[in-house]
Amino acid sequence: MATNSDSVKAPKFLSIFVGILGVLMVIIGISVYAFASSQLSSQRITVEAVTDDNPGPFFNDPVRGPFTAMAQASAIRQHADAATGGKTFGELANVATSDGKTYRSDVTMDNTTDGATHKAGDALSATDAKTYAARATAQQASFLEASLFVSVIAFGVGALIVGLGLTFIVVSLALVSTVKRLSPAISKA
Repeated sequence: MATNSDSVKAPKFLSIFVGILGVLMVIIGISVYAFASSQLSSQRITVEAVTDDNPGPFFNDPVRGPFTAMAQASAIRQHADAATGGKTFGELANVATSDGKTYRSDVTMDNTTDGATHKAGDALSATDAKTYAARATAQQASFLEASLFVSVIAFGVGALIVGLGLTFIVVSLALVSTVKRLSPAISKA
């Protein structure tokens, strides 16, 4: 038969378990945040100016946190838009071979940026060569932005884990307080 003291054991165990889980979550969350920061810092990236007129709030700061990573991603987007005329990688014509020197297939004037028809293997026109270079710029900018956004997500996950851990610790303290208040009443019963 269960005694009155046995009915306090489960809430005590639960409060200790939730508290330990909360502390572990805080440690893991801080570790994730620190790891993301150290990995980003090891790349030695500094935030570039968004524009000459408006360099941005984090201009020349090292990229090692979520705000500087977002600022650098914004600068990359501005520079890529300037280089590509605001077009994305998918919007720029893909008519060149991988070396960017010749046409990969026969193209009509509707498929080129210079408005002329070209045969496969012909040297790229100056206009199409410029588009090819812009396409490579757009692709690289897209990869860099995505990498920076992934680091921002990692910082967010780390902060979320810390927040959840702190919530678990508060719940644990509330359970401890409740058990302490109910223990005398249960032992008298």
